[in-house]
Amino acid sequence: MKKTVKYFKNIDLLSKSACDHIVRLAKTEVKRKGYFTFAVSGGEAAAKTYRLLSKADMPWKYTYMFWQDDRFVNYGDKDSNVKFVYDNLISNSGIDYEKIFPVPSPDIIKPAFKAAFAYELIIRKVFRSFTPAAKIPSYDLIIAGVGPDGHTASLFPDDKKALAEKRSLIIAVKAPDGMAVKDRVTMSLPFINNCGRLLYIVSGKGRAGVIKEILKGNKKYPAARTKAKKEVLWFIDRNI
Repeated sequence: MKKTVKYFKNIDLLSKSACDHIVRLAKTEVKRKGYFTFAVSGGEAAAKTYRLLSKADMPWKYTYMFWQDDRFVNYGDKDSNVKFVYDNLISNSGIDYEKIFPVPSPDIIKPAFKAAFAYELIIRKVFRSFTPAAKIPSYDLIIAGVGPDGHTASLFPDDKKALAEKRSLIIAVKAPDGMAVKDRVTMSLPFINNCGRLLYIVSGKGRAGVIKEILKGNKKYPAARTKAKKEVLWFIDRNI
């Protein structure tokens, strides 16, 4: 697995580079196999990348969008990653809405563990149409972020049960006390690690020390436990 770390002078340059990278990869995958799959995440660090991507020359007709994780709230809630991605990306893009697969919200199915199970079934069904023989679906790209505590997706440092999950692709978890919305639905570590490429977009104050430890491989932090089959890319704003 290749690891690439790039530092940028500011979030504008980072976002432009991230957008360009995603577009190139999408076009390459569509040309190679006819479609592109990616999983998005929330987090303000990715907002500008998403806004640029919404107006970029993406092969939307052949693109399938999923979510890395979400807070278990309705789509219109201010804490929803679906709302975040819709506002910053989907609403201004040309993506086919039939190719968008968000985490089921509480007004569709609850509790969270049932939503996680349902989402896994949806993902497996979509990927069976691409690669019927594959045991574990594999996104071409996952766009990820890192919290000040080193969490990624909704995998938190002290959640030993979630980090030890081996069988399920999607799991329900509880966020630590003090975080907005306790109930979460997230990709498991093995599912993340089966992706083709993983792109971390890192910005926001108070992360420098944690990112340094993650890049050194300190497994205390969930982000340090992630990998990809082809490449893990770190696009980092120097102002962290």
